[in-house]
Amino acid sequence: MTNSKKSADVLEFYENWDFSKYPDYLTLLMDFEENLIYDIISKDEFFKSLKLETDFSKVLDAGCGFGSFYNLTKDFDTIYMDFSKNLLKKFKSKKNKICADIEKMPFNDSVFNLVLCINVLEHVNFLNAILEVKRVLKPNGRAYFVVVNKNSIINDEIFIDWKIPHELISVNDFKALESFDFQLESIRSFYFLPPLFKIFPKSILKKIIDLFFKNDEKISKYLKFKGQFLICKMVKK
Repeated sequence: MTNSKKSADVLEFYENWDFSKYPDYLTLLMDFEENLIYDIISKDEFFKSLKLETDFSKVLDAGCGFGSFYNLTKDFDTIYMDFSKNLLKKFKSKKNKICADIEKMPFNDSVFNLVLCINVLEHVNFLNAILEVKRVLKPNGRAYFVVVNKNSIINDEIFIDWKIPHELISVNDFKALESFDFQLESIRSFYFLPPLFKIFPKSILKKIIDLFFKNDEKISKYLKFKGQFLICKMVKK
């Protein structure tokens, strides 16, 4: 598949995406993923240091979708960017929204202190997008990347077979970026909920999810890079 065909297919999917049509269990699982991401980033030392300087910190949510992480970034000077007009229309914030491609971002060099790029790199040219993120970051700025893990032991089909082009990404893919003066500062996997739990009723599934949420970090330390997702923090040198 050519890059242009891949981009067109991804855009078509999201331009017609209606999350309200999905079953309850899927909503619970996606909320679980998002809550884990929120918890990991909000506790990160760099993110907490930016929170003390919100008046001076510029943030880009690159691939913001319909605003899943708005509460994480609402107190910053944040620009919300997505290439889907459909998703941006669903975004509850009315300000600072821009429709653009992460591989060709309409920003000057060295603008942002922080870039969030969550569940985006799987659908685009990995290296092109990474280098664009690096370009718009200020020196010593950080980017948090979240991707579906190529080496996961979970492999839930709702994340690896989403009916759109989807390239799984590994720890080694991020390590290879250090030759571009984009240093890997931290990386871990998360989300260890086996797919079989989807068969349980909603009330039971909620309790199971709560249990896995409380123990995700402990499981990650034991299973290392085998979770469904990777979260990577990189710093521009």
